[in-house]
Amino acid sequence: MAKVTIQNLFKTYPAEKGGDVTAVNDVSVEIQDGEFVVLAGPSGCGKSTTLRMIAGLETVSKGEIFIGDQRMNDIPAKDRDITMVFRNDGLYPHKSIYDNLAFGLKLRKFRRPEIKKRVLDAARVLAIEDFLSRKPAALSREQRQRAAIGRAIVRQPKVLLFDEPLSNFDAEIRAEMRTEIRKLHQRLPGAAIIYATRDPIEAMTIGDRIVVMNNGMVQQNDSPLTLYNEPLNVFVAGFLGNPPMSFLKGTLRQERDTLRFTEVGDGAVEARFRNEDRKAAAREFVGKPLLLGIRPEDIEIAQFSGEGEKSAAGFPAIIDAVEPMGAATNLYLQTGAHTLVCRSAGHLDHREAGHRLRFKIHPEKAHFFDPVSTLRIV
Repeated sequence: MAKVTIQNLFKTYPAEKGGDVTAVNDVSVEIQDGEFVVLAGPSGCGKSTTLRMIAGLETVSKGEIFIGDQRMNDIPAKDRDITMVFRNDGLYPHKSIYDNLAFGLKLRKFRRPEIKKRVLDAARVLAIEDFLSRKPAALSREQRQRAAIGRAIVRQPKVLLFDEPLSNFDAEIRAEMRTEIRKLHQRLPGAAIIYATRDPIEAMTIGDRIVVMNNGMVQQNDSPLTLYNEPLNVFVAGFLGNPPMSFLKGTLRQERDTLRFTEVGDGAVEARFRNEDRKAAAREFVGKPLLLGIRPEDIEIAQFSGEGEKSAAGFPAIIDAVEPMGAATNLYLQTGAHTLVCRSAGHLDHREAGHRLRFKIHPEKAHFFDPVSTLRIV
């Protein structure tokens, strides 16, 4: 049984000038048997510290950690049946890759045939079987990290922890390794995997569930698509997505059967929403400041929407920068008061930066946020 339960977890450190610094602040998470959960957030959000407390490498200031029904707070790290993969491979430089993978099994007095079977199975899964006789210095950084993952999985632990294991690689290798780690999860039925990353793309693509953290606290805990489509607050909305959600300050006005959003200051953005598209909570903010959040794929060039470049629909904006991505193109727009991003089809002619075009917001895809609490209204 590999269910991991974290209840009201705190980690504090003494500050240089007195008092305490709270690195993990009242975190509660439950990871089911065989589940792949990602702890995601920027550097310093508390995700790595949380992993280290689960592993027994950091003491718990307050709260409880259970694996199955057993309380782990006072159990030494070596007795927790947990393995952890770090950013750096941590291989023994004087040992062969085979001996690195076998080392932990030898310490636990496994028989030689079982050690050989587990090492060869892990090496085959991770495509390093041709390098088992080599020393770490003879391998590439990617191959060494594969070996580090192999060393972790040969033990077949109840819980497998990953602390930003791909952060030192370029984008192409990260994408390949993400796929390998997902496949690895399928080959470890029953093992709970907890994976920490600061990369929002990695978080969205690799986990069954994402726990978004900031300032030591859990911001939202849900499936990747739910987090993307229904963020609880501005931080979650802005963290997930590449490019992330754009935010505009403005006000709402009631006009007969519609709500009308108007950008503050010298901004030109106006958007009309039918009341049935917005819940009653949004109407409570009529006449009050609020934030409109919109994702790049939910902004459209008006001239390509069948309404004509000179149509009154939408709003004018100057293209600050054009970022071709192949299948899509990111347009960075300046409205006068805000900068926002439009993702458009890659084959369209976007001209050069500096041109002025009209754009449309898809109202049913827009989000409203309370600028004070930062919580999503609807």
